[in-house]
Amino acid sequence: MINKLLMGFLTMLTVCLLFSACDSNEKSIEEAKKKISIEEANKLILVTQDFSQSSNMENGVIEITPSEIWDKTKIQLFKDSSSETYIVTNQKAVHIGEAIGGFGVTSTLPYDVNKDGTFDLVYAYSFGSGFHRSVISWIDLKSFTDHIVKDMPERTDFRMYDLTLKIESKKIVVYRIAGMNESLYPTEKDMTLEKVGTLVWKNSELYNKLLQN
Repeated sequence: MINKLLMGFLTMLTVCLLFSACDSNEKSIEEAKKKISIEEANKLILVTQDFSQSSNMENGVIEITPSEIWDKTKIQLFKDSSSETYIVTNQKAVHIGEAIGGFGVTSTLPYDVNKDGTFDLVYAYSFGSGFHRSVISWIDLKSFTDHIVKDMPERTDFRMYDLTLKIESKKIVVYRIAGMNESLYPTEKDMTLEKVGTLVWKNSELYNKLLQN
């Protein structure tokens, strides 16, 4: 009799724990679907180990998340007043790119770079107080591993202009921004564009195939 009661109790306890775990998972999933506030993002960025030494957080951050980025990746993007950029997701912040002496992140796109069925983040940024330069990179949003995109053929000089990225015919096209203004994150109306390359996946790496003159 005691054994039966004990077994019944253990069964009920197991069921309760399962329901509790499911409920907790559902809450976590629901929370991940909701954007956090600028105040919350500010706190997460300040405590992250990935905090940039050149960041200026005195005036807090602004959100620059394009709707397409949120819809497809559920990450948020924030910039501080020194133009350093952070991904904020799942209660953590990750610093991306570099901004000192430049504009920081100027363009972002959701794109499944390595064809694993999940979206990554492809982005362009500029920095350099002595020699201004711009860089294309992509970050795997599962592992948060960052990868610099090399030019093909390889450049021997710095790219001393800013870039924006656009998806055209399912490929990422690279454009030079002429007349970049002081905007923290440029929009179409701020830009005069000149096509300079297309991103291609080759030998398990992403390259910027330069437009040949």
